[in-house]
Amino acid sequence: TDTLRAGRLHSYGYERETSPTYDYMAETGVRFARHLAQSSWTKCSMASLWTGMYPQRTGVLRTPHAAPEGAKMPAEILRDAGFRTAGLWRNGWVAPTFGFAQGFEVYERPTPKAMSRNLRVENPNITLEGTDNDVIDAAEEFLRVHGRERFFLYVHLMDVHQYLYDTKSAVFGATYSDIYDNSVLHTDGVIGRLLTIFAEQGLLQKTIVILAADHGEAFGERGIEGHAREVDLEETDIPLILS
Repeated sequence: TDTLRAGRLHSYGYERETSPTYDYMAETGVRFARHLAQSSWTKCSMASLWTGMYPQRTGVLRTPHAAPEGAKMPAEILRDAGFRTAGLWRNGWVAPTFGFAQGFEVYERPTPKAMSRNLRVENPNITLEGTDNDVIDAAEEFLRVHGRERFFLYVHLMDVHQYLYDTKSAVFGATYSDIYDNSVLHTDGVIGRLLTIFAEQGLLQKTIVILAADHGEAFGERGIEGHAREVDLEETDIPLILS
């Protein structure tokens, strides 16, 4: 989940109940209490996440940089072990251009569907077309075809980054910080939908599910808002749950 700060999940001590799906996964799985991203910028952080190397080793430090071809990515290891591998993403910083497709048989940005009128009215400043449900639709199709084989499926969600929410998740208010929480709750439901698909196909009990993020988000704690500027805890303290 792009831009998901650990401190905004109920299972990480947040007073608001923003994350029932995450909380369930934490309760029934393994929750890492302190997990730090190696950057507050997606491309740099994801290069470290996929390679297990610090940014100085990956060389992904600036806009033109790409993950090195010589890196051994998890998708490559699993593909070579006979797994079907697919990556579904909406953030251009993890596009194939930057080396992140290594090892994936399918690595695609799903075709965005038009937003409903209500969703567009509630989120007038959204610039990225489509929603994370486009990713879940593509994931469902992958599971329909390959769910009975051994598989590695990576989904990179962007609605929290976009502060996107809907009527059902608009429960916390209308400030900048409140809207972020609304979006966390909305995305928690999107993840819940994916897990329901796993359950309906009889896959949930034999699939390892890893919930993580690339970086967090600041809300003026040290005079900074957003991310990709500093590496304070607001921007680097992220969730990691295995279930």
